[in-house]
Amino acid sequence: MRKIIVSIVMCSSLFTVIAVFSRDSLAAELKKSANYVALGSSFAAGPGIASQLGYCGRSDNNYSHLVADALGLKLTDVTCNGATIANILYTSQGDAAPQIDSVSPDTALVTVTIGGNDIRYTSSTFTCAGTAPNDHCSANLDQAMIEEALNQLPIKLGEMLDAIKAKAPQASIVLVTYPRVFTQEATPCSELDLSAEDTVYLAALGHKLEAAFVSASSSRQTLIADAYVLGEGHGPCAATERWVNGANVAETGIPFHPSAKGHIEMARLVLAALGSN
Repeated sequence: MRKIIVSIVMCSSLFTVIAVFSRDSLAAELKKSANYVALGSSFAAGPGIASQLGYCGRSDNNYSHLVADALGLKLTDVTCNGATIANILYTSQGDAAPQIDSVSPDTALVTVTIGGNDIRYTSSTFTCAGTAPNDHCSANLDQAMIEEALNQLPIKLGEMLDAIKAKAPQASIVLVTYPRVFTQEATPCSELDLSAEDTVYLAALGHKLEAAFVSASSSRQTLIADAYVLGEGHGPCAATERWVNGANVAETGIPFHPSAKGHIEMARLVLAALGSN
C-alpha cells in the first residue's frame, strides 16, 4: 500500500503543507515501458525548441520527453499551444480530441502544466511587451475577467485532477508549475521589455497562478514539481542559467516561454518529485 508523506512547498514567503504519495513507492511503481501521458499548454509542449513534432508546438525535447527517456516510459504527449483546462477535459483543439481522452486505466504517470491561458497570463505579457514605458498597458486589460478566472482556477484545477484520477486510478499525477518569469520583487529589466507597472501586475498573476496549483493539490494525492519557486534567479532577467526567455529569444524557444534549459530543469524537478534522481 502506498504511504502518505508530508511535503513542504514554499510559495513565496509562505510554506504550504501538502499530502503526497511516498516518493519511494512512486518511483518503484513506475516500471519500464509503463504508459505516461503528458497534458498541458505551450509551457509543457515546448514551442520553438528542436525538434518540433507537428502543429501544437510540441518538441521532442520538452520536459515530458526527457522524463520518458530517463525512466524508459511509453509517452503519449498531447500538450498543445493555447490549451486551457477545457481543452484537457471536454473541448477539442482543431482536429485534436480533449487531451484527457489519452488517459486510460493503464496510465501509470500523468504530468500536467495548464491554467495560464485560462487567466490570460502569457497573452497579457505578449500584449504589454514593447509598449512605451509610460503606457500602462495592464490598465487596459480586462482585469475583472482575469480576477474572476483567477478565483475559479483552483476549483477548475481540482476538478481536472479529479477527472484524471477517475480515468487512471493508479496513476501518479505530477502538477508541473509554470516557471517563474518575473523576480520575487517584480523588478523590471530590459529583457522583459515591460513598464514597471506592467511588470508588477503580471508578476502578481504569475504568483497567483502558482498559488492556485498549490491550493488545488493540497487536499489531493498529487505531487508538485515547482519550477516557479525553484526558478527564482532563472527568469529572463537573470544574467545566466535562464529557464525562461524574455522578449528577445537568445537561443531556443519563444518569448516568455521555457527555453531548452528550462525544459531540462522542469524534467529534473519531475524526476525529483517522483524520487527518481
